[in-house]
Amino acid sequence: MWADNETTEDFLNYQIHCDLIKEYVTSPNLLPLTIGVFGDWGSGKSSIMRMLEKKLRDDDKVLTIYFNSWLFEGYEDAKVSLLENILLELSKKENLSEVGKKKLLELLSRVDYMKLTSDGIKKYGKNIVDIITTGGIGTAIEAGFSMLNTDKLKELSTANMSKLDEYIKEEQENKTKSTIKTFRRDFEELIKATDYDSVVIFVDDLDRCMPERVIDTLEAIKLFLSVPNTAFVIGADERIIKHSISMHLQLHTFNNNSDYLQNTQQIVTDYIEKLIQIPYRIPKLSPSEIESYSNLLFCSNLLSKEEVEEVYENYLIFRKENFYSPYNYGNIKGVVKLDSKIELGNLINLSHFMSQMITNILKGNPRQTKRFLNTFILRIKLAKVANLTINEFILIKLMLLEYYDTKLFKKLNDLQSSNDGFIKEIKLLESVYVDGKENTISDDFKEWQTEQIQKWIKIEPRIGEEDLRDYFWLVRDKTESTLSNSHMLSQHIQKIFKGLISENKSVQRVNIEETKRLDAEDLNELINQFSKNISYIDDIKQLLKSLFELVLDLNTFVLYQKLLEIIKSIPYGKIQSYAFVADRLETIKMNEKNLSKEVNTLLENYTKQEKGKLKIASLQSINKEK
Repeated sequence: MWADNETTEDFLNYQIHCDLIKEYVTSPNLLPLTIGVFGDWGSGKSSIMRMLEKKLRDDDKVLTIYFNSWLFEGYEDAKVSLLENILLELSKKENLSEVGKKKLLELLSRVDYMKLTSDGIKKYGKNIVDIITTGGIGTAIEAGFSMLNTDKLKELSTANMSKLDEYIKEEQENKTKSTIKTFRRDFEELIKATDYDSVVIFVDDLDRCMPERVIDTLEAIKLFLSVPNTAFVIGADERIIKHSISMHLQLHTFNNNSDYLQNTQQIVTDYIEKLIQIPYRIPKLSPSEIESYSNLLFCSNLLSKEEVEEVYENYLIFRKENFYSPYNYGNIKGVVKLDSKIELGNLINLSHFMSQMITNILKGNPRQTKRFLNTFILRIKLAKVANLTINEFILIKLMLLEYYDTKLFKKLNDLQSSNDGFIKEIKLLESVYVDGKENTISDDFKEWQTEQIQKWIKIEPRIGEEDLRDYFWLVRDKTESTLSNSHMLSQHIQKIFKGLISENKSVQRVNIEETKRLDAEDLNELINQFSKNISYIDDIKQLLKSLFELVLDLNTFVLYQKLLEIIKSIPYGKIQSYAFVADRLETIKMNEKNLSKEVNTLLENYTKQEKGKLKIASLQSINKEK
């Protein structure tokens, strides 16, 4: 099993990215500079940044500072937490001159002022007055308000809350205009006093933060910190950065005009280019890279520390000479004896088979690959403990469907459980898509005929004539496995989902527009997320309303089908008070005539129930057509 954390071990051949980014951040002619290390959730952004930080630490003329935006999201505002953490890191450096120390104290005092003016009243309330007026200047400094001198303390000694509020507002008005200019100048002098050629500041996990936090952090970098000799390396999902900018500029609208939408996209692009000079996008892993990565993970799990080090050193040499080839069984066999390591040998042989599948289904994503392999290893061990004889290739194939489409995986489970482990429908699909026979599949199986599912059917081995009971026994406690939980979703999809289920119409609108930029697989994941939450949660009113809103806006036959499948799976008792369901179903029927029969069947079923607002609304809907 492997930890789901960033690493400085280069199992992904990411050293080339580190070397290139290093050239940028250590080149005096390019500084100041802000680089965006962009990639999907789990693509390895943090690992690249950690590897680069480790590499730069060996250079005496480069200072590195690491800041995790998400860990500090609850602290003050964005600029305060970022500025304060950078200054505190600088204060730890032994080579700071006396001039530098003086500038550092001045800047820390300025940050203290920002703390008070930004949320002093809100955060501390009446306690500010008590702390400051009873403790004197020493207590004020300890409390973080060093800009309050003795005269001001005397003035505030008999002050009430409104007096303090008035003072803060006055100070804010007087000083805010000069704060940016003076802070930037003093910060530049501080950087000069450190005597470093480059100060490289890593800003990680920005895409985990709320939109306003994202913008505040980026603008703090631009306004306060972008001075000579500094480089910022920001790790984030570019889509979330763009989404945050769209929210910040209030570009969400009910206007669906294509020209308008295109113009707003250009505004977002222009805005991000002003804040981030160099976007560096991490490519998705290829099948050969997935194979190498899987093999190194297997080795790290099943070999001794010394053997792992030998394999890793050999891999680094191999990679320099064989850029496009996988590091496979033959390479590893040349370093350690695999004859006595049967389990490792089997897994390495297996990785060659599954690398193409993982690349296609998991989109070449390192984190998802690792989680997939963790679950696979766990199930292999469970099978051994239970004395089950399973084909590992079949297990992988089923797990890929489990990840890609949870609902179809559940249906597969239902089909095999009602037929002693065999699924004749899958056998029929294999005859059509593998053998090329005539397609006689009924309309009830349309959802099994998408392009992606056809690719899955074609993956060897065939399972139409296999007894699958043992395989589904391995996941008997959860058809919602570790592969299909929300944590397998990208941050981008999670944020869109959260926005879609918001009761704020403007927020919901901008996220509906975001879904129009998703590819088919991401959209499928999003719909599956609705399906899973609807099956878990008791009060699903907002979820259903949001799902209807989304699907009716996107207005496609496939999504209508998926929506109807979800609705049909909901027990009536769970939705009996939701009269709006009947109205939304009527709209689907008007938009898509081919689904009229299916919608009418659903409405008629509701009319046969004992009670509920949905029964009444369904009766009214049926009667309208008579």
